[in-house]
Amino acid sequence: MDIKNKVVLITGSSSGIGKATAIRFAEEGAKIVINYHINEKGGKETLNEIKKITPDVVLVKADVSKTEDVDNLFKETIDKFGTIDILINNAGIGTDKVPFMEAKHEDLSEMINTNLVGPMICSQKAIKIMEKQGFGKILNTTSIRGSEHGGRAPVYAATKAALNSFTKTLSKQVAPHIQVNAVAPGFVKTRSYDNMTQEMVDGFINQTYLKRWVTVDEIADAFVFLVKNDAMTGQVIYVDAGFTLK
Repeated sequence: MDIKNKVVLITGSSSGIGKATAIRFAEEGAKIVINYHINEKGGKETLNEIKKITPDVVLVKADVSKTEDVDNLFKETIDKFGTIDILINNAGIGTDKVPFMEAKHEDLSEMINTNLVGPMICSQKAIKIMEKQGFGKILNTTSIRGSEHGGRAPVYAATKAALNSFTKTLSKQVAPHIQVNAVAPGFVKTRSYDNMTQEMVDGFINQTYLKRWVTVDEIADAFVFLVKNDAMTGQVIYVDAGFTLK
């Protein structure tokens, strides 16, 4: 798929991987829908950076775990650009907030609804549009923690493993005109690591074979690759500095 002038909706694009991906697609000539839930400041910063590249950008607040918010997110996308060609389900909660045995029902529900149900709801909305136009791409941000033996925080790992499965199974249902793939990042230097000790950070990096962080730009490049490649569907690409080789 030629990215130029395509409409790209990236959930959770106010910081980190989502922000870098939004900017990368803008540089490729796409029309961008930025989404945030809580981080309004970050959303506006992303908006201002993209406006330096293209005027074809809009910022929408939405909690992807809530159907009414997703409905509004897609309505504003259609009102602005008339369609959606590429959906990147990137919004998510980064790790379990409390130890598993202390987690209440609401803790479990929040993680599952944001990391798994959210992408499902967004995908439903996108597919209805993409089927009418006869093409589209859906991309999911999963994680090395969703891989076999890769889990660490039980609830987070379960949501990402489920999202890997959802990617593969949905791709069969919407083929041949819509492709569904995923990028599974490894240890990416984002704000989620800011409060960790150097010992903890070193412990993560030493689990990789390349002994380094993955950059947000390298994840963004993987998303661009998957959009441009029309021969791939149902794939989970690990961009992890070799972590899963173990």
